[in-house]
Amino acid sequence: MSSDRGAVQAAASRTAVIAALGSERATLARLAAAASRWSVVQSGPGPERAAQCAKAAVASGACALVSFGLAGGLATGVRAGTVILPRRVIMQRGAAFPVAADWHARLATLAATFAVDFGDLLTVPAALGSPAAKSAAATALAAVAVDMESAAIAAVAARARVPFVALRVVVDTQADQLPTGAEEWIDDRGNTRGGAALAAIARPREWLALWRLAQRYRQANAVLRRLAQQVASRGLLDASGGA
Repeated sequence: MSSDRGAVQAAASRTAVIAALGSERATLARLAAAASRWSVVQSGPGPERAAQCAKAAVASGACALVSFGLAGGLATGVRAGTVILPRRVIMQRGAAFPVAADWHARLATLAATFAVDFGDLLTVPAALGSPAAKSAAATALAAVAVDMESAAIAAVAARARVPFVALRVVVDTQADQLPTGAEEWIDDRGNTRGGAALAAIARPREWLALWRLAQRYRQANAVLRRLAQQVASRGLLDASGGA
């Protein structure tokens, strides 16, 4: 599996798996089982960067695009660690992109091992940090979870007429308030800014939110690792299909 931070070298007949964050990319990069079948790309956060990486992957010969990583919960019943395998990804302005039905059916077998929700995944340009903002998005668009990249990747896949699927794991739930300035913890390339994250510890009023988010992240990241192992060992993201 090749791993790249922006410059895409996706070989023909390989699946390009796009992850926004370094921690998400690292989860996949450890999987030698998928070495000849995937190209893993770290895009950095946000729809613009994700779209750029998706376009570069298609131009380099990728035969399918996958959005992989973490997400925020929007629906009240969606808990941390829930795997989001949407049938559609949607944008705030209402554009909707269905995922590839055959790829989705293959991945749906993961429901035997994981808690999976098949509801719509919303893509937004900036994180929804408050319970009120999450609740409003859920009510307006009936989405179960939110990220900042999937719909942008789906739009590129639709224009290029290549299959697309999204595979995400929920970290924060609808009821969780993100710590103030949490968006500053990640740089433009998707790597952690340690100093910015540590600065939040100096604000006692943030301690509860920080503690809760840390617990949620550990749970979600453990699920993400298991998920990556499953899809690699069973060939569920391979262009040729899996078992």
